[in-house]
Amino acid sequence: MADTTGQSSSKKRKEFNPYSPKYEFNKDNHAIFTKIKGQLTLEKPAPMRGDPRKRNQSKHCHFHEDVGHESNECISLKHLLDQLAEKGDLDSYVKKPKGKQPPKQKKSAKQKRHKSADSSDTNEAAIYTIAGDYARGGPTVQGNKDNIRQLDVNSVNQGETSSTSFPEVIISEKDSGGVLRPHDDPIVIECKVANQRIGRILIDTGSSSDLISHKCLTELKYRPESIQPVSHPLVGFGGGVVHPIGQVDLPVRLGEKGKCRHMLIRFWVVEDLTAYNMILGRPTLSDSKAVIIASLMLLKFEKDDKTVGSIRGDQRMARECYLTDIKTTVTSDGPTGKAIEEACAQEAGGRK
Repeated sequence: MADTTGQSSSKKRKEFNPYSPKYEFNKDNHAIFTKIKGQLTLEKPAPMRGDPRKRNQSKHCHFHEDVGHESNECISLKHLLDQLAEKGDLDSYVKKPKGKQPPKQKKSAKQKRHKSADSSDTNEAAIYTIAGDYARGGPTVQGNKDNIRQLDVNSVNQGETSSTSFPEVIISEKDSGGVLRPHDDPIVIECKVANQRIGRILIDTGSSSDLISHKCLTELKYRPESIQPVSHPLVGFGGGVVHPIGQVDLPVRLGEKGKCRHMLIRFWVVEDLTAYNMILGRPTLSDSKAVIIASLMLLKFEKDDKTVGSIRGDQRMARECYLTDIKTTVTSDGPTGKAIEEACAQEAGGRK
């Protein structure tokens, strides 16, 4: 019989061999993590193994949010910081790489623009086009292929494309309102969400998801345990990836009381949306049978009584949000400080 003792010992040594960091930083791991956790989207680590009662209760890991070891001892955190350093997200903390590292590829202009947004205070800034909703086939390639096959013209007969009627929408001169034209402003509205009115809500036909910022959510009445975990990220315009905190169902009232539509909307909760509190995307626009008139900054929708209601966008608020986006997404190679303020002031003057 072959002696497996040596093999077992060797295997155990490999399993418990401590992780050797690739990079040396100018601050300790705990200090770096504390600084970047609100700036970068970080994946949560796998839970610690073993019985929590048998761990060292005097040691706390802020990365795992559990007891057993210190943040500076955490192998998962060391591995994560190495990955971030490899991508260039921790350049201000890297002292020097340990050992021989593969040469970094020269970044394209597109990658540089994405990096400048990631390194700002709100790396989820300007999420204008979102993909990844479960209703569109889910996160798998096969699910999306099946979703496309449903549109096979040979299987759809005339009159079977919709099981519900659509209200007659009429647009007339009285809908012109007080909008200054011509313009290219987005539609930014106000709605009642849960227990209070919320402004800075972007109407975005390019988003396959409805989003709410975590900061906005904390201002509403909801049960924290109602936030459900999600298993896959959202992909933004240009390929940027955002990892949601979770998803939550909230009651929303479109329109004024008595002239409205009540809906229960499933929102993806993200860390920050920069200038906006919420983004209403295609799921809600489709469910409410919305018709968007961009020129009039007007949203028409089917009310609870099956008649047509209207919500007008706030043009001033839309422009204020636009200026906020300019300030937060300007590249590191562009104007800074006072120059940004002057550019924004000129832009505001030119759009009045």
